[in-house]
Amino acid sequence: MFCAKPLYSRETIRLESLIKKAKETKLHEERYWHILLHYRHTLFGIESQIDDPDFFLAPDGKTNPASEMEETIAILFQPDTDAAKQYACRYGARFAWLKSKLGVAPGLYGDRICREIENLPIESASLIFPTYYMNNPASMFGHTLLIVNTGYENKRLFSAINYAARTENTDGINFAIRGLLGLFKGYYSVMPYYKKIQEYSDINQRDIWEYSLNLEPDEIRRMIRHVKELDEVYTDYYFFDENCSYNLLYLLEAARPTVHLTDQFGVFVLPIDTIKLIYNEGLITGVDFRPSNSTRIKHQLSDLDNKSIRKVTALTIGEISARDIAASSSSREEKIRTLDLAINKIKYLYVKEEITRDKYRSLILDALSARSTLGKADHDTDNVPVPPHPDQGHKSRRISLGFGGYDGDMFQEVAFRPAFTDLLDMDYIHDKGAQIEFFNGKLRFYPSKHKFYLQKLNLVDIVSIAPRDELFNPFSWKFNTGFKRKQIEANDNTLLYHINTGAGISVEDSDLGLCYAMLEPELNIGGALENNYALGGGVSCGVLKQIGSFWRIHAFGRNIWFIIGDDHQSGSLEFSNNFKVSQNNHLSLELKREKNWRNYTSQVLMLWHYFF
Repeated sequence: MFCAKPLYSRETIRLESLIKKAKETKLHEERYWHILLHYRHTLFGIESQIDDPDFFLAPDGKTNPASEMEETIAILFQPDTDAAKQYACRYGARFAWLKSKLGVAPGLYGDRICREIENLPIESASLIFPTYYMNNPASMFGHTLLIVNTGYENKRLFSAINYAARTENTDGINFAIRGLLGLFKGYYSVMPYYKKIQEYSDINQRDIWEYSLNLEPDEIRRMIRHVKELDEVYTDYYFFDENCSYNLLYLLEAARPTVHLTDQFGVFVLPIDTIKLIYNEGLITGVDFRPSNSTRIKHQLSDLDNKSIRKVTALTIGEISARDIAASSSSREEKIRTLDLAINKIKYLYVKEEITRDKYRSLILDALSARSTLGKADHDTDNVPVPPHPDQGHKSRRISLGFGGYDGDMFQEVAFRPAFTDLLDMDYIHDKGAQIEFFNGKLRFYPSKHKFYLQKLNLVDIVSIAPRDELFNPFSWKFNTGFKRKQIEANDNTLLYHINTGAGISVEDSDLGLCYAMLEPELNIGGALENNYALGGGVSCGVLKQIGSFWRIHAFGRNIWFIIGDDHQSGSLEFSNNFKVSQNNHLSLELKREKNWRNYTSQVLMLWHYFF
């Protein structure tokens, strides 16, 4: 007599019991499952922010956490060990968590592991913040990435975990517009940290801040398992919210699910705000400053006279040799500082591709050889002072309340700016004048008229005033567009749409401050204008001066001659002050004299700014 073959194997029964237990305990509702799948609550229900369909194992996994969990258990815990192994490595974070929550015996499924992750000698992790880079729309707000120490003594060899839009071109307005509309695909990537240092610090002249995280090795391993799950998985990249910084927050939550990061943000997510939040959640234990090559050069410039600086320039263009400097009559310390500056300048020219590889080798070898003959410096020429920490600045959003007078007519004003700094700001981008504003709006109420007026709505307002010196010659530039009021006739203050841009140069004087001048084309559009538009060009110039750590002033003048369309002249003189009362409370006083056509107007405005 033969025994009947059982309908179900032991492994199949175990799988069904795991699925049943997950359903009964509503495991799909737990927060960690939502972290791993990047689920968020929307107006229409739950939806994952991951857009790549290959990430999900269930057909409706993007919007159905329960269905995705059931299919995940069915695949990861299936009886066919060979088929399941690749999935257990690919979805290691899900597999490890489900084993724990479902109470799977430690000995079961022991061969379903991802050795490349489980055998890593993990020691520590840090959050990295390359600072603002004005000449690239993708980087003007800064950037964040993570690095993990897997047993290397040299930090440059650590692994860097990065999220970014995958595109060949990140310059120009085209990138910004496509980023606003989510037309790029964003991917996580892992690479050696030294490559990111070269990209940010050496090539793009960006200082780097390294924030140590108090994550334990087991927590970092959880994070790495999740990074593995996201390999070559895309999400739609959005410039303001689902960006480089926001998507890194999921990795930190995967490492330590008790922290709440991704649910703390709305429309705007700036890198500096994520750093402050991570700090407030208790994840940051310390910070190190890694100055860029250009910052080191500028610091070394401050220790040399013009004669020594001219020697550096002469060396880089081949007029003199490094040995000429070493053999000169200057003091030993002066020669050391000159050659140290020359070495850094040669490296900078090479990474910027301004000299050939052969010329670089020739110059750097001669400079290093000459420098070696002078011995160790009495004072460290590379000891760059550490600037204020970027996380210690004010918060990014700002609301302003104030009052003033416009040609003797009193008004009250309220303004709101989501992001994030202007030329009078003292907390960000310390070495130059920078303005990065989006959707900056002003609403005024005139009691005498009993009316509210939209005074201004700047959609984009970006200014970069980068000073030139003996070794660096950057251009300053600006771009702004939006709506503003313009006095066309005596009693006609009309709202017009404008597009204004400009380019020029700036220099920094120890007494005057940061001085700049630009050539500016401008287009005005509105029904009150002849032919509905006015196109022209002109010039602007100004001075920015920092007085102590709490007061900054800006004197500014511009004149535009509109010669196409509505033919007229527009000019203004402005004087503005900003007083820093506390980190998130500032006061400003603005004086303005303006001419449009033949109409002269004067304005005074006092504002209180609160950052939140």
